[in-house]
Amino acid sequence: MGGKDMSENNRLNDEEFLKKVEEAARKGAGRGKLRTMLLQALLILLIVAGAVYVINRRVNAFNDKLESVFHFEDPAESHDLVLENNGILGYTAADFEEAVLGDAQKQKKLQVLTQEVSDVSTITEAGLLNWSVFTKNQLITYNGTAVYTVDLSEISSSDISFNEAEKIVTLKIPHAKMEEINIPEDKIQFGDTTGGLLAFGDLHMTPEDIAKVQAGARAKMEQKLEEDHVIDQADRFAKLAVWELYFPIIKSVAKDVSLEVEFR
Repeated sequence: MGGKDMSENNRLNDEEFLKKVEEAARKGAGRGKLRTMLLQALLILLIVAGAVYVINRRVNAFNDKLESVFHFEDPAESHDLVLENNGILGYTAADFEEAVLGDAQKQKKLQVLTQEVSDVSTITEAGLLNWSVFTKNQLITYNGTAVYTVDLSEISSSDISFNEAEKIVTLKIPHAKMEEINIPEDKIQFGDTTGGLLAFGDLHMTPEDIAKVQAGARAKMEQKLEEDHVIDQADRFAKLAVWELYFPIIKSVAKDVSLEVEFR
């Protein structure tokens, strides 16, 4: 019996010893895994820190190169007088004024519209004692041309403005005006003379009479053009004609700037 008890005790002691060994092995494995994770994290941190350092140095070097290429000195440091120029890319309204006003003096009156117009006048020559049998009548047709212009010489620097934010030059112009209606002599048509039974021959008109009749015909032509609102059409063509004239000039000063034309 004593031998069996000792054998049983030894077996129990061996099992307890094995459990302690296994427990110690598990704890050792856990510590080893934790140590490995800590080492990996530390390695990653070192790699990230090194990358940040290298990138920062390269960025600083790139900035130094940019500064050496695009270096602007403070003009106030080496000059006695500094004039502010807030124009876009160095342009101000004055640059466009010089281009526009110089050409305006050359062009002066810009023709924007021509309109054909006519009028028929009746000339009556009273006969003896104003009797109808002695009265003569004649129709005269006047064919004229109305010319509308814009006087560019009236444009001044106050009519030119420059919007830097929107890159727009605004040009204000006077409204179109009608010049004196031109009635060429070869456009005057004289009708046949008609009259009473005892009215013979042509009408007898003095130069003063002819001038008076022609002035009356011109006045009626102007009234007809006014009633037809031709001046409004002339204004529309005026804005277009001025824009077509000055847009290339504005572009020659600054390619990225547009032009708008307005009336005063």
